[in-house]
Amino acid sequence: MSTPPRGTDVKGRHNNNHYSNNNNNYSNHHHTPPPRTPPFHPHQPHAMSVLVTRVDLYDSGFIPTHEMTTTLDPPPPLLLTPYSFDLSSSTSGSIAICRIPPTPTTPLPFWRQLQVMDTTKPSPLPAITKYWNQRHRLFHKFDQGIQLDEEGWFSVTPEQIAQHVAQFTQQHYAPRILLDAFCGCGGNAIQFASIVSEQVVAVDVDRQKLRKAAHNARLYGIPTHRLVFIECNVLFLFEYCYKNGEFILDQPIACPQQAQALMEAMPPPVATEVFEGYQIGGIDLLPRTIDTIFMDPPWGGVDYEVLFGKHGYDLEHQMKIERPRRANVTTVQDDFFDSFTNQSNHRKQERRAQFNHAVDDSNCVNGVELLRLAAAVTPYVLYDVPRNTRRQSVGQAAIMAGYRGNCLWEEHYLNARLKTVTVYLGKDWSPLVPTSKRKDTE
Repeated sequence: MSTPPRGTDVKGRHNNNHYSNNNNNYSNHHHTPPPRTPPFHPHQPHAMSVLVTRVDLYDSGFIPTHEMTTTLDPPPPLLLTPYSFDLSSSTSGSIAICRIPPTPTTPLPFWRQLQVMDTTKPSPLPAITKYWNQRHRLFHKFDQGIQLDEEGWFSVTPEQIAQHVAQFTQQHYAPRILLDAFCGCGGNAIQFASIVSEQVVAVDVDRQKLRKAAHNARLYGIPTHRLVFIECNVLFLFEYCYKNGEFILDQPIACPQQAQALMEAMPPPVATEVFEGYQIGGIDLLPRTIDTIFMDPPWGGVDYEVLFGKHGYDLEHQMKIERPRRANVTTVQDDFFDSFTNQSNHRKQERRAQFNHAVDDSNCVNGVELLRLAAAVTPYVLYDVPRNTRRQSVGQAAIMAGYRGNCLWEEHYLNARLKTVTVYLGKDWSPLVPTSKRKDTE
């Protein structure tokens, strides 16, 4: 998702601390370390097969090189476990990683004609010069008044990738109501809102981000009924507001302990406003159902790739999402931009030890737990992960969330450079494996 390490390819932002700690009631089993993954045996069925594919997208910044010619080894024969989903199922199982042929895409002539690189205007901040110069890649309507905060420059998904993910989602999930769990300034929410049949519920803890997202959505002509913006910590929504796609917050609670936990976790009321024609408010604006979730959570800092290497990011140990807090809004840490500088090995070790250090470990969930919470709302989950994430950690997270069979790991290349990764869960992707290379289980 070189120096800086990833920037526009989403979401090395720091976690925001917007609320005080008022919920320590998370079940103990969520803090139990996942079981060790059994060894990989290529000719045995696996609880989870991570099917890795790539999508190549291009714009006017593309310069052909000899490195473009790549040869993909054919997928090995793979025993695919039949797809299933069961939250109560076992949390152990073997994982297979299998690269499959690239996903076909339709060339987009518009992007080949749009001049995405523009150095004619100076960057407003030296630290974002690289991203400022390619601002039209982030939003092709940037010059019409797109708004981003400092964090947004390093977090927003390039528009062409967001557009592809939305179209792929429509093709395979056809969502009615989609929840964008960490919407930021709206890059993905805008594209999803252009394809959903009913509504996108865009959630963030920062109202200023929501206002910017609403403003940007208006520039793209998104109908106001297609988007609603919720100011809330999404973990509260996952844990207390929805189960199996249905809104449950207004249902009676028989257990006094559960009722007490809910009252302690309940976020403070927030004002409802109409901004640029879109509603922005609290949990009272939530719809009665959710059928699909998109998650692009904060990954802990922009230097995740420098610190953990090409395949070293682990969802359990590196990703930490904080629970609701009641506190003053904090700004980006002083060392936020320092992480873009070259670092010695000793400095890397220090920063690795300090990665996500501002997060209260007793008041957060990791990337594995986040997927399990989302899957309890709906099995149809799209999960953006750092491009250097260990694929085995994604497979284990899927198993612990109740998935069996396979998930799709889609790498998005923009001008032959890997930018982002989206993991698609809740569907059977075995038809994408060539029949001649597949050994289906009976």
